[in-house]
Amino acid sequence: MNNSRRAFTVVEMMVYVGIFSLLLAGVASMFKYLGHFQSATKRLDVLHDLRLSSFRLAEELALSQEFLFPTGDNPLETVHQILYFDNKYELIGVFIKKDKPSDPFGELVKLNWTEYLKNGKKGEPRLEKLVGGAIELNVGRPSPDYIEYELKIEELKPDGQPSGKVFSLVNSARLRGKL
Repeated sequence: MNNSRRAFTVVEMMVYVGIFSLLLAGVASMFKYLGHFQSATKRLDVLHDLRLSSFRLAEELALSQEFLFPTGDNPLETVHQILYFDNKYELIGVFIKKDKPSDPFGELVKLNWTEYLKNGKKGEPRLEKLVGGAIELNVGRPSPDYIEYELKIEELKPDGQPSGKVFSLVNSARLRGKL
């Protein structure tokens, strides 16, 4: 009699299904971990952009010739924009630009007002984007040669909607380029 097996027993099938289920659970947990990793990496990118733009702004402020606004008349006053003459004596403004005033966030931008005036005020002024998702810019001038600012931004999802995570960065600059 020929005793060749052509099918699996129920026990063998249960062992194979169990092993397959364990492998599938392992792969699923790896994809879940990958999603958390990508989210954390994006958050680090947002923080890096914030730090980099703040560092560039602080360096430019430190090398500028004069702070115009805030005026410094009231050291306790907090304003929401910065006006200064850069090292080429060009008038520069830094502020948050929102598409509509009711928008919860906008972009922190820099405007070279002197360049705009030289071009005869033709068209829209060229705004240099420093960072997106900006909620608030608070600027103080406790002394004539010192300015400090706080920038709050909200992390944005890939679709441009707010994620609910708010980051705050405080920095300052002391004039060192004044002639």
